[in-house]
Amino acid sequence: MPDTLILGGISFDGFSTPDAMGAGGKQQMVVHKLPGGNRVIDTLGPDDDNIAWSGKFYGNDAYANALALDGMRAAGQVIELTFGGQFRSVIIDTFSYKIRRLPVWVEYQISCMVYQNPSLGGLGGSIISIDSLILGDLALAVGL
Repeated sequence: MPDTLILGGISFDGFSTPDAMGAGGKQQMVVHKLPGGNRVIDTLGPDDDNIAWSGKFYGNDAYANALALDGMRAAGQVIELTFGGQFRSVIIDTFSYKIRRLPVWVEYQISCMVYQNPSLGGLGGSIISIDSLILGDLALAVGL
């Protein structure tokens, strides 16, 4: 699994790092089905899946880490996730934990919704409005 896993400033050590983490997603599309079986497909851009994993915190800071992550979930703010040489801006969608032995052993499950994926470049970050496209076309026409 990733050598480095950091979420919102919390570093996951070799024990708390999960065995596996997934990433990826799908392409957001609108499909127009036409008479005769033809289709027109409009691609709208990438739609990243949530990044989810589970693991165990073990050590003197186990309970504190669980409480900190639960606080981040409750706050709903955009935080940084670094794993396997990748970076995402995420919001903690779900975080649950079970105290096995207070305060040194806590099992957890977490799911993070991807807010922004910088590795996609311009594909995932900006939204282009119809107004800006029309104004750009008008400026081009006036310039001609």
